[in-house]
Amino acid sequence: MKNKFVLLADMLVNMGIGLIMPITTLYVHNSLHKSLVVAGYVLLGFSGAMTLGNLLGGRLFDNWHQKKTMYLGGTIQVIALLLLTVFPVWPLYPFLLVLYGLGLGILNSAVNGYLAFLQKDDPNIFNNGYWLANIGMALATLLSGLLFDISIRLIFGGSALLFFMTLLLIRVKFRDFSVEKHSGRPLAVYQKSNRANVWGVTLVCVTMIVIWICYEQWNSNVSVLMTGQGISVSRYSMLFTISTLEIVVMQPFITRLFPNTFRADKLRVILGVLVFACSYLTLVGANVYWQFVLGITFVSLGEILALTAIPMLLNRYAQDNDRGTIQSLGSLSGSLGRALGPLSGGWLITALGYSKTFLVFFVVHLVMAVILLGVHAPGKRINE
Repeated sequence: MKNKFVLLADMLVNMGIGLIMPITTLYVHNSLHKSLVVAGYVLLGFSGAMTLGNLLGGRLFDNWHQKKTMYLGGTIQVIALLLLTVFPVWPLYPFLLVLYGLGLGILNSAVNGYLAFLQKDDPNIFNNGYWLANIGMALATLLSGLLFDISIRLIFGGSALLFFMTLLLIRVKFRDFSVEKHSGRPLAVYQKSNRANVWGVTLVCVTMIVIWICYEQWNSNVSVLMTGQGISVSRYSMLFTISTLEIVVMQPFITRLFPNTFRADKLRVILGVLVFACSYLTLVGANVYWQFVLGITFVSLGEILALTAIPMLLNRYAQDNDRGTIQSLGSLSGSLGRALGPLSGGWLITALGYSKTFLVFFVVHLVMAVILLGVHAPGKRINE
């Protein structure tokens, strides 16, 4: 595995995320004694700040300074988390969480842009990064529950330490890439005959939004469905442990089946979208635990196929002067999908019921897979 320290830094970022996010709603509702509606607005503010950070991080990475952009995002996070460690109280909590989201978006986009540079010499770096990220996320979510029972300050302080270690790794092990600067817009102007580039990036980003809007049902509305049928919260939580184990075990084998080509990346995304579609079909009329296990298994396979291939596919449309910006579009699309998911899912379930909602998600994925057939390889680009 190449670029071990870079991948370790990416893993630490995901561990920092995994420590905080599982307990956010729980802390706002149970500890700060605010309603679930207020908790939802707090998460919406966090997602909005992270989306803004994604855009800002990509632009700064391409047009200002690569490592300094990472320092900026990481420093904002560490400051916010240290303040949360000392003052985990209302009304400071939502403001500091929004500040943390802004820093996270900046750092995440910059790290993804950095990985995009390394992919030219290390084709498997996004696959390896996603694999290690899942290991880090699994460890962090496990620790999150244990630390929460002791003190919320341990979670915020532990996350601050992880991001501080990330900054040290960036300082010691990362290097700046030399990039020829071009005038004009961050994304180069396209020849009329090569509009496929804009179309390709747009469709891949829309795919990311669709995947995450629907995926968020597993993190929100599926839990209500399962507990309403008498399935315990612990058995619901076990689904994500199963998913993480499946990803860790299966990903190294599945990703080796695909060569490092545009056609293979496109095929992986299309197959992943179809597999995600199957996960929602298994939920139609689901009332026994094995159906939910089968559904989460399809989700795991969809993640391995689509979510690891999307950054690689986007990177094929990038040049050195806009890799950070294009990767930030993918991160932004994921953040937007996660923000819209619980709200849109709740609205559809209220209007149609669970089974019809999952059928809608199934059909939307099928339509998206067909549309993705129209994504073509990147054409030659010219700069202003």
